[in-house]
Amino acid sequence: MERFQDTANLLTVIQTCRCQGGSVIDFFDQAIKAMVNPAVQTPSLIPLV
Repeated sequence: MERFQDTANLLTVIQTCRCQGGSVIDFFDQAIKAMVNPAVQTPSLIPLV
């Protein structure tokens, strides 16, 4: 069941990036860089107001 949740989470990120007009590849690239380097800011899907 956990695998299905992981898939659902990934699809949610992809859909949110698309709806916001952002690049899915850029989002995941930034997220991976932030995981390996604490100096890199973690990306957010919450739009800035």
